[in-house]
Amino acid sequence: MVIENSSDLIRQWQAVVLADGQSAAEAELINGNALVISDDGIALFSKPGDCVNPLSGGLIRHASFPDHISPPVSPFIDRHRAGFVGLTGGLALLIGLNDLRMYASANDALRNRDMLLELSLAPN
Repeated sequence: MVIENSSDLIRQWQAVVLADGQSAAEAELINGNALVISDDGIALFSKPGDCVNPLSGGLIRHASFPDHISPPVSPFIDRHRAGFVGLTGGLALLIGLNDLRMYASANDALRNRDMLLELSLAPN
């Protein structure tokens, strides 16, 4: 019997279209929350699917991208492994137990250098 253990913090992700018609990527985290990445920011939702239903009330928090960066473009997520997420266009996310941090590159993320954005992952 082979037991597969993974350190990935993202179970799966998919491309979605938000209620306003905007393209986004929805990543299901191992704690059951959903992380949604679009071209204007990153949002945390209570569960997958809440981002496409404006009446769900599932939005926990949102952070807009800083004005001085080029946001990722669809499909938004290029690769992910453990708590690292590479976004299209070169941006990188580090997902920790309590927060998510965004950096301009994978190199900056791995060195914890010049953080661009931080989003708490604490439940409401």
